[in-house]
Amino acid sequence: MGTQLAGKWTLERLLGVGGMAAVYAARHRNGARAAIKVLHPELARVEEVRERFRREGYAANRVDHPGAVKVLDDDVVDEGPDVGTAFLVMELLEGESLQERVERAPPVGEGEFLRIAEGVLDVLEAAHRSGVVHRDLKPENLFLVRAEGAADRAPRVKVLDFGLARLADGQAITSHGLALGTPSFMSPEQAKGRVTEIDGRTDLFALGATGFRVRTGRRVHDAANAVELVTKMGTIPAPKIREVAPDVSRGYARVIDRALEFEREQRYPDAAAMREDVRRALAELEGSAQTVLAVLPASAVPPSQPPLPVVASAPRRRSTARSLAAWGALALALVVGVGVGGGAAWLERRAGPARVDLAPVASAPVAAPSSMDPLVRASAVASLPVAASAAPGDAGPGGGDDAGVEAAVEVAPSARAPVPTRAPRGPAPSSASQPARPPARVGPGNVQPAPSKHRRKSGR
Repeated sequence: MGTQLAGKWTLERLLGVGGMAAVYAARHRNGARAAIKVLHPELARVEEVRERFRREGYAANRVDHPGAVKVLDDDVVDEGPDVGTAFLVMELLEGESLQERVERAPPVGEGEFLRIAEGVLDVLEAAHRSGVVHRDLKPENLFLVRAEGAADRAPRVKVLDFGLARLADGQAITSHGLALGTPSFMSPEQAKGRVTEIDGRTDLFALGATGFRVRTGRRVHDAANAVELVTKMGTIPAPKIREVAPDVSRGYARVIDRALEFEREQRYPDAAAMREDVRRALAELEGSAQTVLAVLPASAVPPSQPPLPVVASAPRRRSTARSLAAWGALALALVVGVGVGGGAAWLERRAGPARVDLAPVASAPVAAPSSMDPLVRASAVASLPVAASAAPGDAGPGGGDDAGVEAAVEVAPSARAPVPTRAPRGPAPSSASQPARPPARVGPGNVQPAPSKHRRKSGR
């Protein structure tokens, strides 16, 4: 460090090293600070590579958007020990790349990545409108700029490294020993070398591959080496993200799966369309997280139902015929069963089904007082009506899934009145002459056959 470059820039510290160049924080002799991107010496000897490197500034500055890094100057050292060294002067950014963010805790959540993707798609929309296709989107080239004066504000995203950008006016320069893109994020048409098929949808695939990598922790395809990986990217469709990570939300999966479609025509038509779906997935995530349980006040708790009285049945004549007694026993069993079921159903109709209301957090929920008896508080929960909502699905390929609404609901067992039982047959005994006995059990097993009037002959 401390090296003088072209007699005017002092290199202060190394910021990063890539396959094509190294980036330093530097200070100009007039005190201005900037980032200096220096082409590797072995590549700087090749005029074709130097030309591509120089043209990065033209491509980046062609994108009229604050999210595209600005290249302020380009030059080649013409004398001294560093003669022939090509370098670019760019704005100096404070923050970290998405790759650095992924490598530290906590893990990048779905919402965080979708907000980053929304900013990237804003830049891509401007770039594609200007005829610039980036062709090398990846976590290392997405820079998260720290917001000044507000540590709690979300960082702004900057798209870096337009060195492989293809210009629509035919100004692209062929490479010399360089991979046109990073294999893990190459679209099928890019991996197969079909240059004429590369357009804005190539960048959308790379952004989808980035979201896949961030969420699952693995590449779209695994391979032993770069050649095998490029072959797989060009011939095998990407797996659905929920096949790899089943806990991915439906909205996030819808966005990533469509961006990673093998055929260009099945992907989003442009960056604006993908950005709208990203915003829809964000709304689904935030809406699901904000769903809460609303509890009625204690004054709304209905009074408990009193138990029904036990009614004694009228005495029944006994048939003198044994067959009639058997039929009577069967009929009595059926009547008792229907009575018990009807009584329970009548109680259910009077008490009403337990109902729960799921309301969005925007409405002011009324919480039951903490001092309320737990059973009363459970009754308040049980008296709420159910209101479930679902977000509409996307009609595009890989879409059509609606977002589920999740809520934790505590349900306590409700107090029911006891089921009425039938009194034993025959006249009610006097309470003065006989002690009180518990009511007879109800059921076919308690029906006794009527005694026969015919005496059984002895010896039989």
